[in-house]
Amino acid sequence: LRGHKGTVPSITYFPDGKRMISGSADKTTRLWDLEEGKEIEEARDIHEQEVMVSRDVRFSHDSKKLIVKSWRNHLEVWGVRTHELDVEVGAFGRMSKTSTPVFWITKDKNIVAASAFSYYGFLKTIYEFDASTLNKVEPPFEGHTKAISSLALSLDCALLASVSYDNTIKLWAFDSRQLLA
Repeated sequence: LRGHKGTVPSITYFPDGKRMISGSADKTTRLWDLEEGKEIEEARDIHEQEVMVSRDVRFSHDSKKLIVKSWRNHLEVWGVRTHELDVEVGAFGRMSKTSTPVFWITKDKNIVAASAFSYYGFLKTIYEFDASTLNKVEPPFEGHTKAISSLALSLDCALLASVSYDNTIKLWAFDSRQLLA
């Protein structure tokens, strides 16, 4: 698939598996039809710097919204069809140092992401956010002493696992926030 005019560092599938979106150093995202093997549409100048998708970006289950952890150190919710920013919150800390996944949960009503809420902070805490406002849903998942390097959420959203540069893996009961291991 050709079209970007800069390096393409990231890509992710739509939930339907028939489309994907790519992000590029040319400051564009492109939507691709995998069955036709061609570009569907392009969104230009979405960000001031290169656009990263992949673990930092997730489509809602209905493919109408996109959650993005941007290089501007913000968490953003975008309308897929409108290409408009619905809501954002920042600063999220050292995004370029660790690229942790984000997750849609509770039928696309909430989002889970690691955050520091400070440009100079490390991503040591995991928060749940209301997807429409990006307000924090308390309490957070706390316990790592160094930056979180990855997250995994079970398919039923009952368990959340986190790994950190403190050389630990933590397993949490999602609803109670209880640390299990």
